[in-house]
Amino acid sequence: MAFRGSRILAVSFLLAGGAMLSSACGNDAVGVEACRTIEEARCKRAPQCGVDMSVPVHRDTPSHDVDACIRYYNDACLHGLATDKDPGGVATQACVDAIMGPNCSVVLAPETSPACAFLIPPVVVDTAADAAAETADSGASTDLSDASVETLVDALSQIL
Repeated sequence: MAFRGSRILAVSFLLAGGAMLSSACGNDAVGVEACRTIEEARCKRAPQCGVDMSVPVHRDTPSHDVDACIRYYNDACLHGLATDKDPGGVATQACVDAIMGPNCSVVLAPETSPACAFLIPPVVVDTAADAAAETADSGASTDLSDASVETLVDALSQIL
């Protein structure tokens, strides 16, 4: 009888664990292939720009630094780009062309190039914080003084 109870407990844990894993494995990443294409171009161009290719740390010899970089970003790009939508093939290729161009600053920070501007994450607007800031800017008080509390209590007592 004890064996049956432990088997039910084990099955329950397996089902609960499976449910948690299946719900945690979703991937709504945007621009995975665009990310990989851009990072591969950066990895290939980096040695000509004096970028230290020993990071991320890898076990290959320095002659394989570019390959190690590409492998790293192949996985890192599974998270996608920090944008709302996939930039598409034309925009991605324009960004790659800018990276492969003569300006090493684009290799180090591609988002600084107009061709790669889509890499800049969208600005998230916090409407609650904006409303609080507008209230503070307008000079309106959010604090209730004793007089305003008394007025409020008087008004409520007349209604009730």
